[in-house]
Formats: sequence, structure tokens, C-alpha cells
Amino acid sequence: MTRATSFDGPLDSISANLTQLRGDIGVLVETATRHPTAQRHAVLVDVHHQLRLLGQRVNAALGAPDEDRPKEAT
Repeated sequence: MTRATSFDGPLDSISANLTQLRGDIGVLVETATRHPTAQRHAVLVDVHHQLRLLGQRVNAALGAPDEDRPKEAT
């Protein structure tokens, strides 16, 4: 039996939300591509900026010191 951890709940929620976000961004991009305006461009720039900030946070966590990383099986 696998024991759920405090990591599993947020991970499930994040996965579902990312799937929804991917679809929402797809619609946003399609609309902006078909009917480009300065305002839609600004919205896409803002979305891009927010996604980069999230990516930087995850990348920082992946770059944790070696003693904080789980040991890989060889």
C-alpha cells in the first residue's frame, strides 16, 4: 500500500490546473493570432511573464543543494 504524503494533494491539484491552463492559453493564443490587437499582445506578454516566474521558481527548487536531493539508484 502506498502512503499518500502532503506532496501528493498539491501535485494532483497542480496537474489538473496545468492541464486546464494549457487549454486556456491555447484559446487565448488562437484568439490573439486571429484578431491581433495591442491589448491582446500585452495580455500575452503578461501571461508569458507569469509563466517565466513560475518556471524560475521550479528551476530554483530543482537546483537544490546535493544534500537535499534524493539519492538516485545506480
